[in-house]
Amino acid sequence: MCGEKIVITLTMSSLLVGGKVLNRASRVLITGVAGFIGSHLAERVHSLGLEVVGLDDFSNGYLKNLSNLKKSKHFELVKGNILNVEDLSKSSKDADMVFHFAAQSSVPKSTENPTRDFEINVQGTLNVLKYARKADIGTVIFASSSTVYGDAALPTLEDHPLLPISNYGASKAAGEVYCSSYSALYGLKSASLRFYNIFGLRSRKGAMFDILQKLQKNDKKLEVLGTGAQTKDYLYIDDAIEAITLVAAKGKLSGEAYNVGSGENHSVKEIVEKLLGMLGLVRKTKTFYTGFSWHGDVQKTLADISKLKKLGFDRKVGFDRGLSAFVDWYKAEYGEVSTR
Repeated sequence: MCGEKIVITLTMSSLLVGGKVLNRASRVLITGVAGFIGSHLAERVHSLGLEVVGLDDFSNGYLKNLSNLKKSKHFELVKGNILNVEDLSKSSKDADMVFHFAAQSSVPKSTENPTRDFEINVQGTLNVLKYARKADIGTVIFASSSTVYGDAALPTLEDHPLLPISNYGASKAAGEVYCSSYSALYGLKSASLRFYNIFGLRSRKGAMFDILQKLQKNDKKLEVLGTGAQTKDYLYIDDAIEAITLVAAKGKLSGEAYNVGSGENHSVKEIVEKLLGMLGLVRKTKTFYTGFSWHGDVQKTLADISKLKKLGFDRKVGFDRGLSAFVDWYKAEYGEVSTR
């Protein structure tokens, strides 16, 4: 058993994007398809009856994430990356729309190597937009991030000034601006999705995953980055996928931005306590907080999702239920966390 798979069923048998109905005859390109969000999105789009072509260089993605799709004749995998024009040309052929999710997604790595972060997230996004225009692909949905806001007023609306405090956030803000300019200049339909902390099955980064990894190595002592008072907005993966398809189907696609979050936040300390409780390690594990996380880490996030709700978004998976499903998946994937 691979943990609880929480499924949110959409009633659409096709996807209406920018006034155009996409169905089995339509072809959707997903960059970063083997990643956490990209693989779940590919499964959902495929289930709606569309042809899916995925592009991934597997620098962050995992082939096993695509195990539910690899045998389908309606799914094609192109091994390549968004910086290679031949790979983009091959994967974008006959595509009707693009979900652009390939990215360098680590804030610490963007601090260590800002040039590489720029190449992948800015130049790579520009490449995708250029090829979408060249191939006459009408729509690009771009995976942005809440890091574009920096230390923002809470809850944060989409019209909040973009003041990123990390190179990663800056690169995502630049990608958004290019999407907007391509919509204004060339009529390309586009939207930017400002993801908050998305978690769930196949998520191999972030606080929850790191905590479980550390406990698996030593369940007697747990060192946690930061003070524990950091509070972030968390959204379960299946709800995030519903939000993506809603924006594609009903959103304004003229360079518009949408917050993709839950509208509630949770502290790192709360997450630690919940995980220890689920694992039976309360009063058995000593927890230490480092007092510092990393440069560029936004300490508090909370999305205003009223704009997303106007499209019909209604979160189905509560935080505790999602966390429990994630723990079940982790155990199935990596083994028991505690032998006590």
